[in-house]
Amino acid sequence: MPEIHEPGHCPVTTFLFCSICQEHGHATMKCPNKATWHYRTPEFVEQLVPLSVLRHYKIETLTPIPGKNHEHIPYIHDPVIEIPYDKDGKNIRATLAAYNMPSSSVKENARIINALGELIEKKVSVLNTEPIVPNEKPVKTKAKPKLVAKK
Repeated sequence: MPEIHEPGHCPVTTFLFCSICQEHGHATMKCPNKATWHYRTPEFVEQLVPLSVLRHYKIETLTPIPGKNHEHIPYIHDPVIEIPYDKDGKNIRATLAAYNMPSSSVKENARIINALGELIEKKVSVLNTEPIVPNEKPVKTKAKPKLVAKK
């Protein structure tokens, strides 16, 4: 019989760990600190070490990374989320799942993926929006001549 618990005390949610704010209770892609979605620059050396190693060696210090410039390196191209076209919307649904976002109808999924793109400052591009229609009639080729035996 499954254990019934309150949403605030869910063991699965408690197990989730956010690598941005270093707290348990939510996944990295659902971090409430939206400003860090675009820039994920570590400020301390300990942020580069896995949490299990920090706990094993009981490291609790925060050593600043030396250097003055901690700004994000500018993009050399515009960041784009490219989604292949399909009329069922399965590719958009898969992209939403990759970003841990909910999905529903095809039109609603398109709206959500565009809103996500605006939020994380990436352009959303659906490739081949017009479906390619194959020729209904095959191209006729010349028939091979029949071999006739001479008498």
